[in-house]
Amino acid sequence: MGRSGCPLFTTCLPASRGKSARNDMQSKELTEISILSSKPKVDILREPASENLRKLKKRKVLVEQKKRLSAWILFLALLGIVLMVVHTELLRFDNCKWFVYLYLMKCTISFSTIILLILIIAFHVKEIKLFMTDNSLVHWRIAVNSKMLGWIFLEILVCAIHPFPYEQRCKEKEVKQSEPMVFMSEVDIFLSILMFLRVYLLPRTVLLHSKVLVDASYRSIGALNKIKFQYQFVVKILMNTCPGRVLLILTISLWVVSSWVLSVCERDSQSTGNLSSAMWLIPITFLTIGYGDMVPQSVCGKMVCLFTGVMGVGCTALIVAVAAQKLEFTKAEKHVHNFMMDIRYMKQIKCAAANVLGEAWLLHKHTKHGDMSKIRLHQRQLLGAIHVFRRKRIKHKNLKDQVNAMVDISKMQMIMTDLDCNFTSSHHDLEKRIDQLDKKLDEISRLIMTAIESPQLSH
Repeated sequence: MGRSGCPLFTTCLPASRGKSARNDMQSKELTEISILSSKPKVDILREPASENLRKLKKRKVLVEQKKRLSAWILFLALLGIVLMVVHTELLRFDNCKWFVYLYLMKCTISFSTIILLILIIAFHVKEIKLFMTDNSLVHWRIAVNSKMLGWIFLEILVCAIHPFPYEQRCKEKEVKQSEPMVFMSEVDIFLSILMFLRVYLLPRTVLLHSKVLVDASYRSIGALNKIKFQYQFVVKILMNTCPGRVLLILTISLWVVSSWVLSVCERDSQSTGNLSSAMWLIPITFLTIGYGDMVPQSVCGKMVCLFTGVMGVGCTALIVAVAAQKLEFTKAEKHVHNFMMDIRYMKQIKCAAANVLGEAWLLHKHTKHGDMSKIRLHQRQLLGAIHVFRRKRIKHKNLKDQVNAMVDISKMQMIMTDLDCNFTSSHHDLEKRIDQLDKKLDEISRLIMTAIESPQLSH
């Protein structure tokens, strides 16, 4: 008996049966072993319906938790940016008067940043759990690789950037008019500007809260067409549904942020150091006008203006593309316009042809009478009518060429497909008839052979 309770084939066979008996014994053993080994595999691969339902419920809970965490992460990131802007603007005033409040505001920025980092780590933990649930993984190390860890570390590093609170003393003294205004240090300015990198969290939150990711039909059709549902796809959907609104929000946001960053970079300049001057310089640079009345002095300000000019060229191209798309005819409008223009050109062609015939008849009539003045007059009018007729024909031909759009190509493709089907069916019918003719010819040849051989058999 074996371990599983089934008898093993260990009976000794007589030597007279030879090789065939041994082969039969080996085939029986292989059959028995395959049956015994196949049972536990079926039990392992088969999962009950309750397990699949549990995975679906767990996945739904993890997706909801990811959505809530992404919303809180975006809120804390934007809160840190707003506090940083308020802190920077308050530094323009008397430092000693607002020293305690400014220090507490810096501490608040640091505290919100710590909570933000904790939530980011929790978000990625939920993402790993969701990946494990979708792929039925047991250990988390299988779902994590070095590339994923590198992106997580980079995200934590980017979100950790902020002006850190440090010990600073406020000394009240009389400030002369010739002495420059006390402002932020270079390190604080650099860290404050880099806090705008947290805006990258906005597309991810929009993706998690969009209907594209929640809708089952979107996901199923996208999976069949091998489409990855990332924020680029959501941005394309928004640009196709409401392009004007998206471009307006993008342009205004870029103007406001770039103007504030330029005013901070040009804090020592009298011309572009205030926010109103920066808000004039940024749109002028964005629209690639460049009057030259204001010029940035610092390296940071020049980089901001360069970035604004590049973004202005890109946004201008998008605006032109959207405007051209809006000015295009729809399919129905295009068909109506082409149909009416075709009728109009056909009427004009008929009128021009009638004028040509009329002038030809008048020329023939006056030629018979021999009136030379009338002949020359109607010759000129006949040539003019012929030129008008040719122009109308050329316009009608150009209209026919313009009508060959994608709709007409698809219609032509359908016509060609129908013709192909008809040719195929005709070909099959022809093959059947040829086969029938072959059979009849074989029968005729067989009858002829029998008729030829029958007299010889009678003799």
